[in-house]
Amino acid sequence: MNSGLRKFALFGVIVVAGLLLAAWQVLPRTSNQGYQPEQPIPFSHKLHAGTFKIDCRYCHTGAYKSANAGVPSLSTCMNCHSVLYPESPWIQKIKKAYADGTAIEWVRIHELPDHAHFNHKRHMAKGVQCETCHGNIKEMDRVYQAQPLTMGWCLNCHRGFETPKYLRKNVYPDHPDGVEPVAPFNCNTCHY
Repeated sequence: MNSGLRKFALFGVIVVAGLLLAAWQVLPRTSNQGYQPEQPIPFSHKLHAGTFKIDCRYCHTGAYKSANAGVPSLSTCMNCHSVLYPESPWIQKIKKAYADGTAIEWVRIHELPDHAHFNHKRHMAKGVQCETCHGNIKEMDRVYQAQPLTMGWCLNCHRGFETPKYLRKNVYPDHPDGVEPVAPFNCNTCHY
């Protein structure tokens, strides 16, 4: 092989490797079960939702009202932290951002591809508990993606194969496990 062809092949390998690396960085982490990024401020759901028993709806009000659960606004944090632990360095960071009108850049953990939609309000109205998709949040010092969030995982629940027992018993008592679908599973249910 001549040196010109060798250089061209090496260049091609480098370009392909670079493109693959770039694609890996921008793809959603949908099936990245166990994904647990560092956050700009350490926030313990174990402390807030577990120890202090703050209901998920207090901070994530959108989960019950709209398609998106949303990240709480800093004013929600300040409802408590204007008086609770105001001298903590982390709370100081929140107070400063709140006073400056800037946002904390939280790292998204539960992310679906752009072509798939998950409607929190619809699932909450049917009685699906947060833990079904998000895992045992009340025990997580640092949140991680507990479920794979793949299309197959969602369809197993919709089709009735892996529907949580509490939903079977309380919401869908007439649907035996894996016999009938418990939720729509046609394409446009999630892809619109």
